[in-house]
Amino acid sequence: MSSPGLVLLKGGPSGAPQVVEAPSGGEGVPLKIAYVGGYEHYEFTGEFADIGEGPMPVYRWTRHQPGAE
Repeated sequence: MSSPGLVLLKGGPSGAPQVVEAPSGGEGVPLKIAYVGGYEHYEFTGEFADIGEGPMPVYRWTRHQPGAE
């Protein structure tokens, strides 16, 4: 059984988290994750992976958005 709200993130900057709790809204909703003064954007791939926590949606990195200076 999967943990509620956990998603697997692929790609993105080195050191960024690989598993995060996603905001509610359901699979398919793009994610915007705050990281090192900016935001990393991820989109649902349609795939699921099991890394020991049960099946979780896989999101792939799409772009970086700098934060406000």
